[in-house]
Amino acid sequence: MEKHGKKSARKEFRKKAFLFSAKFFIIFAVLYSLLFITDLSAVENWLASSEAQALGLQSSGNQVAIGGSVFLISESCIGLFSGMVLLAIAFACKKPSLGKKALIAGTGIALLFVINWFRVFAVLWFGKNSGFQAAEIAHAISWFAMTAFILGIWYLLTKRVAGKNFQELI
Repeated sequence: MEKHGKKSARKEFRKKAFLFSAKFFIIFAVLYSLLFITDLSAVENWLASSEAQALGLQSSGNQVAIGGSVFLISESCIGLFSGMVLLAIAFACKKPSLGKKALIAGTGIALLFVINWFRVFAVLWFGKNSGFQAAEIAHAISWFAMTAFILGIWYLLTKRVAGKNFQELI
């Protein structure tokens, strides 16, 4: 009897996890496709300009010059990709309410935008002080770190706003 209950609970959890994953990927795919039809050049140019100014470098449009190298600030560099992941996670969950999900996503995206500015700053700083290769390594490491930030932000904000058992969320 107890084995049947555990199997049933596992089956139910797998079903919920599948539905969560499906909702996540649909939401993310729709948001990600918007990157290709939205002109984000003003944000890219602002990020390149503000980063270059903070580091005493030259920028032109969405490019930052460091020595003989040019770093291109693309739509992937402005923090929207990370924000889309957070948004998809928040809205794929069954709970909390729509308003609380919007609060979590909005607050999280604002935090990610600020964190991302410092991420790009660090990458360019490494490029300025240690060369292009060091910047490439910092860039790769910072992408993985952003994933940890996304999950951490979602966890902390959801716990604070929803205060729910996490199994109830999916």
